[in-house]
Amino acid sequence: MKKKNILLVGASSASAISLVEKYENIYNFICLSRDSKHSIVENFDLNDDSSYYNGITKYDGLVYFPGTINLNQFSRLKIDDFYNDFDINVMGFIKVLKYYLSYLNEGSSIVLFSTVASKIGMPFHSSVSIVKSSIDGLCKSLAAEFAPKHRVNCISPSLFESKMSQRFLRSEASANKIKEKNPLKKIGSSEDISNLVAFLISDESKWITGQNISVDGGMSSLKI
Repeated sequence: MKKKNILLVGASSASAISLVEKYENIYNFICLSRDSKHSIVENFDLNDDSSYYNGITKYDGLVYFPGTINLNQFSRLKIDDFYNDFDINVMGFIKVLKYYLSYLNEGSSIVLFSTVASKIGMPFHSSVSIVKSSIDGLCKSLAAEFAPKHRVNCISPSLFESKMSQRFLRSEASANKIKEKNPLKKIGSSEDISNLVAFLISDESKWITGQNISVDGGMSSLKI
């Protein structure tokens, strides 16, 4: 069986690397990243479509990994912080989708990332919750507009081990504090995320679209 072509944007993220390592025997991943080690092109820039890969390849899936974890008191966040977070999380995806939409095969799957903070109120998450709530709304709107040709879903993790989260897990005490707030008393792994991505780009999820799926140890729905 011919491998599906899956476009990964932000392929240097921990969950993207995990996805490629575990599932490259099943999918043909076309990777884009600012890190040339994880990119099919040099000097990839979300804001410059001339840096995008423009091969003839038709895609069966698109996964958008770029994001930010900008946590601070609202009074300390600058206006530019909100613009920057929105540009990376929302406008970056819109630019990528505008460019590659015509290259998506019928039956393709698009996967985005939201966050637990789009589902429950969390202090110091004002910028994060704004941009990721936008992703959730965009996911539902595009899923409705693109049906039945394409599926669109998003994943909402709580904090998991990644490059972006390293500063929150610098010490054992910090990590334990975060674990204690989680119903399962665990911090997620990049593999927890990549396994769900693999499911959403597969035919096993062919009747799933417009969903915001939590991978958060129960944080968004449990109080124990």
